[in-house]
Amino acid sequence: MIGIFDSGIGGISIYRILKEGIQNTQFLYYADQKHFPYGEKSESQIQQYSVEITKFLVDKGAGLIVIACNSATISSIKYLRETFSIPFIGTVPAVKPAAQITKTGKIAVLLTHSASNGFAYQELVSQWTEGVQVFTVQIPKVVHLVENNLMEIQDSKAYLYKQLDDLEKLGVDTIVLGCTHFIFLRSIIKEKYEERFNLMDPSIGVMNQTKKIYELFPRKPEKGRDFFYTSGDQEKLSRFLAQWIKPGTYETFRAD
Repeated sequence: MIGIFDSGIGGISIYRILKEGIQNTQFLYYADQKHFPYGEKSESQIQQYSVEITKFLVDKGAGLIVIACNSATISSIKYLRETFSIPFIGTVPAVKPAAQITKTGKIAVLLTHSASNGFAYQELVSQWTEGVQVFTVQIPKVVHLVENNLMEIQDSKAYLYKQLDDLEKLGVDTIVLGCTHFIFLRSIIKEKYEERFNLMDPSIGVMNQTKKIYELFPRKPEKGRDFFYTSGDQEKLSRFLAQWIKPGTYETFRAD
């Protein structure tokens, strides 16, 4: 089984593409909604949560874990790989491909506070963006709006569009969706900006890497529903899943 975890529902964007690309396996998803949002937590706190969740997923049968959270990847993946004997796939902002396709030489990376201040992110920018101007934009409010399924409210859209209007005025033509929650904003951004921005997210890269690693370890086909756990409100998670995932293909549980 493949385990996936995030601070909340953002990683479901990663789950959906993994489900399409990797057949004959079951998925375990852990939404740490009790400690949401990770973007406002310290590195040591996020690392502690990541270790506890990994133990939980391994106990449930996960043989490979996808960290569907930029903040958790940046804070914890090195330690997790040193501590556990299973493979880990991280999620990092798609800075490299963004820098390669920009025509104006200006890109923006939408991030949480924790991820934007992490050494791994700074190193990513330093390594891959020579000659490119990078605007790092912290919009933690949007993470909360996505988590609570409030982005369709007009005031929420207006807040997001104000951030994007400012970036367009600066000449930015490529935007990196640097938090898995932001992947759910694609249609809302396209609704107004159409093709004015290139939108980059990590989901395809994560799927390709996960599939590559998964296929190195032949396993018997696994059939059955996928399992979604939350450390927070099970009903809240169920309501969100009902909008994005085919009914009858999963079960939800409170992680105790």
